[in-house]
Amino acid sequence: MALVNPCSLEETISNTGSECDEAMLATRQLFMMHPDKTWTASDELNFTGWLNTQMHAAGAARIYPIFGYGAPVRSITESNEADVLESFDDGAKQLVRRGMMNRTFMTDKGGLCLAQHLFKINRNMSFIEVDEEGKVLRKINADGTRAGFRTNLGYSPTPELATFKTTFKSKLMIDFSPNEYIGQGAIAKGDDTEDILSLIGLIDSATVKAPVTAQTTTNIYFGVKTNCAETDLVEKYLGTGAGKIGQISNFIVKSATGTIITPSAVAMQVNAAGKNEVKLTGVYTTGTSITVELAAPSVLKTNGIEGYEGTVIATIPIP
Repeated sequence: MALVNPCSLEETISNTGSECDEAMLATRQLFMMHPDKTWTASDELNFTGWLNTQMHAAGAARIYPIFGYGAPVRSITESNEADVLESFDDGAKQLVRRGMMNRTFMTDKGGLCLAQHLFKINRNMSFIEVDEEGKVLRKINADGTRAGFRTNLGYSPTPELATFKTTFKSKLMIDFSPNEYIGQGAIAKGDDTEDILSLIGLIDSATVKAPVTAQTTTNIYFGVKTNCAETDLVEKYLGTGAGKIGQISNFIVKSATGTIITPSAVAMQVNAAGKNEVKLTGVYTTGTSITVELAAPSVLKTNGIEGYEGTVIATIPIP
């Protein structure tokens, strides 16, 4: 990039020839991200895989898929601002600026769980768009890197509550500039190996102290479930080893003072109610309470447990 003379008489408009009629169809999915997030052309060689990895990343590096197959967009409402033109006394007009683009997406899926997550969105972010054919619209920077389009605001309007004739609906509104969206937007079409629309956001999950099984100074027992549907992840990923819930690195165990405790073994234990629990063998101090939480989503993904983040931590008293 360089500074140029805005008064140069050599400045021209762009060539107007076109060889392609390709444009985005109706939006089926958005991926929200930090405004400074970028990626490279090589990351798009397996874009579904790259997005999936970024979904499991920590902090500002994480990407958040919204809608898609899991919660399809049912309607899109346009509320674009009119371009701002200045009118002179002689009838001439001058473009002052282009009006901001504003779109609200609605889905009837996801229920209260999705609505609660969307309700927390009220900030400036960036987004990329995926249409119903799986085409992706993203921004191409001057240095060749890719990025999302910056929003002036991304937020979730108050959901529509159900009536005797209508269903509960969640919404997401984004407000953004056409200068980026039109001026720097570029469409990419995935091949048969891409399946971007199938990606869904991480599911909040919890470790739960075993309700019946007695804890000891050498063994602790607990379950793992999702927060919303209470899906039993111990049963879903039953067993030990790769791809199973029974891996020591799937969990972080801390003493009452916050010191990391590394268990020596992991196993499955059937409780009195016939349900499987995780058993971690180690050294636990009597008369204290320890905590057990799920490892970071990236660690869980590496271990074959994809799509979850621990948000509730179990506290286990040691008798």
